[in-house]
Amino acid sequence: MTYQPLALAHGPVNQDRIAEAADFADRILAPNAEAWDKGEASPETALRDAISRFAGTAVPRDLGGFGDGVATQVRIYEELARRDMGFTCALAVHTNVTVAISVSPNVALRDAVLPRLLSGKAVGAFLLTEPGAGSDATAITTHAQPVDGGYAVTGRKAWVTNGLYADIFAAFCQTDPGSGARGVAALGFARTTPGLTVEPALDLIGSTAMGTTDLTFDAAFAPEQAVAFAPGTAFKAAMYGIDVARLGVAAMCNGAAMGAMDRALAYAADRQTFGRALIDHQGMQWILSDAATAIEASRSLTFQAARHFETGRPDATLTAHAKKLATRSGFDTISQAMRALGANGLKRGHGLARQLAAVRVSECMDGTGEIMNVVIGRSLKAQA
Repeated sequence: MTYQPLALAHGPVNQDRIAEAADFADRILAPNAEAWDKGEASPETALRDAISRFAGTAVPRDLGGFGDGVATQVRIYEELARRDMGFTCALAVHTNVTVAISVSPNVALRDAVLPRLLSGKAVGAFLLTEPGAGSDATAITTHAQPVDGGYAVTGRKAWVTNGLYADIFAAFCQTDPGSGARGVAALGFARTTPGLTVEPALDLIGSTAMGTTDLTFDAAFAPEQAVAFAPGTAFKAAMYGIDVARLGVAAMCNGAAMGAMDRALAYAADRQTFGRALIDHQGMQWILSDAATAIEASRSLTFQAARHFETGRPDATLTAHAKKLATRSGFDTISQAMRALGANGLKRGHGLARQLAAVRVSECMDGTGEIMNVVIGRSLKAQA
């Protein structure tokens, strides 16, 4: 049974691409997600396949993408996350790297790397966070020392989604210690770069499919040709990328909530209690009605934020609202779906525990709820 929400995306969407995502989710994600989450199998082959299908959604056609736009991307994330959010997060991070490279002013780098990122021949990872620099991105200490022909990079990056699979690492580094945002540059590294060491996967409560690791640089060389964004422009590019990521997280949380409703409705229609289907009991209808309202509200806000990206003028405050609401309502909705299934909701086979953990993980990605409040609070202060 498939739950059908009412909220519609703002702007045109490619229905064929959305249908392809739903089919991929049912054929590939649904039967494999639990094994991936338990570390019993690797999602890498499926990830590279998904990349070739969906990573180019919002990349212009003249650069090799599909040119379908942000609204279609949001809907694709929903349909994939409906079955497994952890895998979808891995795809989304790669997609963000792909979009960033597509708008890099370094045309030679773009032309060399972008086709591989679009085809799945290369998996991308976004390196901003450090052990001592999470919410305050201006405090990054990974140092890109200018040397003849490029930079020698030394430092440590944390929470690297796709670290296990990535072929290309887009790292934000400080070229001028003490200069804050002005000195930040974005440099590209191949996995085989001497001095770059990918550490073992982190043991998380969920979203194992993201292949999250830490990573160290020890005088790893990045030539001038590998500068995706130079000092003075890179930090702005990073902040735009974070906003894109927050929109993606909102879409994925909404999708995970929709998938939970799929499970709850199917179970409630089939389960018989006191001589009638569980869905016929008013108490169950009210539980699911509250969940449906949360989904509608969160999706409407997410689509509203997406519309600003479509026009080229993203609203950071609106995106913060969308991410904050989606992570909270997604967690609550999946919890309610588990409640609808009773003790059966605790069984891994239903996927609800896996998705609940994934949404909790996503609340810490690209800024916690508290950081969203900082963004929103600044907007409110400006109106005071």
